[in-house]
Amino acid sequence: MIKDQTPGMRDLLDPFLLNSGPSRNGFGNSADFLNSFVYSYSANMIANRALIIFIAAICLTVVYVRFTFADRPENTEKFSALNLSIGAEGVYYPDVQPATHASETHEGQDRVSLVIPEVTRLTEGIRANLSRLIAVLGVEFRLLRSERSVVVIMPLAVLISTLEVAFWHVAPDPTYSAGYAGNTAKSLLLFMLGIAVFYTGEVMHRDRDQRIEPILWSAPVTNYALLLSKFLATLLLTLSLVLLVAVIAIILQVVKHNGPIELLAYARIYFVIVTPNAIFMAAAALLLNVVARDRYLAYALAIGICSGLFYLYSQGHNHWLYNPLLVQIWDYASLGGGARYILWNRIYVLALSGLSLSFAHLWLPRK
Repeated sequence: MIKDQTPGMRDLLDPFLLNSGPSRNGFGNSADFLNSFVYSYSANMIANRALIIFIAAICLTVVYVRFTFADRPENTEKFSALNLSIGAEGVYYPDVQPATHASETHEGQDRVSLVIPEVTRLTEGIRANLSRLIAVLGVEFRLLRSERSVVVIMPLAVLISTLEVAFWHVAPDPTYSAGYAGNTAKSLLLFMLGIAVFYTGEVMHRDRDQRIEPILWSAPVTNYALLLSKFLATLLLTLSLVLLVAVIAIILQVVKHNGPIELLAYARIYFVIVTPNAIFMAAAALLLNVVARDRYLAYALAIGICSGLFYLYSQGHNHWLYNPLLVQIWDYASLGGGARYILWNRIYVLALSGLSLSFAHLWLPRK
C-alpha cells in the first residue's frame, strides 16, 4: 500500500489539489498503481478545502449583493418602446337593432333595442373548478414548453439516456425488453431530478420575475388551481421525456434485433418505478420552492439534500423508507411480486407526494 503524506504550503494554496497524490507526477499512472493507492488528507489539505469553500461563499455573497433589477433608463430610444393606441370612448355591440317605431324618442334621442345574451354564472362545483384548472394548466404548459432551454435539455437527456443501449450490448435481465427498459430507467433518474427541480423553480417564480404576480393573485382563482397547474406542467414535461426515451428504446431494440418486444416489461418498469418517481420529484420540488420562497435558495437546498442522500446510498444506507426513489435497490424480478417492499414503497411515495402538495397549498403566501 502506498500512502501520500506530503505536508507544506503547496497543499494549502493549490485550489484543485493538482499537485497532491497521484496527480503530482502527471496522470499517466497505471491502473495497478491507482487500484492500490491510498489517499491521505493532511491538515493543510483539509484547511485548503475549508479555504476554498470560504472563498466560494464570499463570491456568492458579492454576486447576491451586486445583483439588482434595474428599471428602464430614461433615455430609451423611441423605436424600442411600444406605442399602444388609447382605447376609444365607446362600447360596440354587434347585435344592435333599430327600434320598431323609429319615431319614438326619449329626450330627443332614438330608442334602440339590444339583444342581451343569456348567460349563467357558474363559479362553484367540480366542473367549474376543473375547467379553471385545465385552462391554467394549458397556459403554464405552453409557457414551459416555450422555454429556450427545453430545446437543448430534452434532446440531450434523450441522447444520454439511450446512449448505452444504442452503442453497447444489452444483457437480458431476464429478457431483452427488461434490460432495455431497466437501463434507460436508471439513466433517466438524474435528468428527471434535474428537470423537476429546475423547471419547478422556473414556473414558480416566473410570475414574480415578470411582475404580474399581484395581478395573478388578485384573479378569482383558487390556490390549488395555481399550484396544481404548475405541478402538472412540470410533471407533463417530465413524462414527455420518459415517453420519448421509452419509444426510442423500443425502436433500438427492434433495430438491433434483440427481440421479442415485451410491452409488459416496459409497462412494469415505467409505470411502477419511473412514473411514481416523477410524481414525487415534482411534488417535493414544489414544496421546496414554496417553503424557500427563493429560486436559488431552493436550488441550493435541492442539490444539498440530493447530494447527501446519494452519498448515503453509496455507503450502503439505502433502506426504502429514506430511499423513496429506490436507487440501487430494485430489479425487474422484484416487480413481479417477489418483493413486498416495492408495493409499500410505491404507496409510501404517492402518500409523500400528496403530503407535499397539501403542505405547499397550506404554506403558499397568497391568502
